[in-house]
Amino acid sequence: MFVIINEEQFDFQKVEIDVLEQGIRNLFSNFDKMTLQELICQKKYEQLKDNTEKNFADLLEQPAGRAIQQMKDYGHPFYKQFLNNYGDLEYSRFVVKGNDEALRKNGVYTIIADEELVFCGVCARTFKERINQHIGNIYAKGCFRDGTATHCHVNANITQKMQTSKVHFGICPIDDKKEMNQLKNAIIKRFEPEWNLRSNQVVMSLIQ
Repeated sequence: MFVIINEEQFDFQKVEIDVLEQGIRNLFSNFDKMTLQELICQKKYEQLKDNTEKNFADLLEQPAGRAIQQMKDYGHPFYKQFLNNYGDLEYSRFVVKGNDEALRKNGVYTIIADEELVFCGVCARTFKERINQHIGNIYAKGCFRDGTATHCHVNANITQKMQTSKVHFGICPIDDKKEMNQLKNAIIKRFEPEWNLRSNQVVMSLIQ
């Protein structure tokens, strides 16, 4: 695959996805590094403190993930306030395989589903690290409101898409960070990838 921007051609190398685990649900419940009481004392959660102490006093000393899972089990939608917008979806664990030399570089990556470009992003670190250790390996705290919403968003979409479609990454090694962002923005503007636009819509709704 290649993309021509301002008469310059950028080549993207195809890298396949190797799925290690599927059907990962309620991942947030595994977070046990602090209790619910300790969590609501953190700056990102302070607006939830009064409601939590008033209505869920019996859960305060439990590990945060387990306590929030119990809120969900009780049928209280309040549990979602602790998570990012993509923090309670179904995930998978995967790695990419292909040109290892290229995967050790950084640059711009795309996600292709049934030959349609659905997402574009940048890797300031290596492609291999970004995809294998972050996008393809969501961790429990990443599901929370101060976690990594983009990784959850992309992983969940890939997980869902792989059930019916062929999905792969395309990588274009670039060293200069300014050039990376220019290419990413140009691709998003031209092709309007579905997952980028959906993510931006969620951000705008939060701002409003």
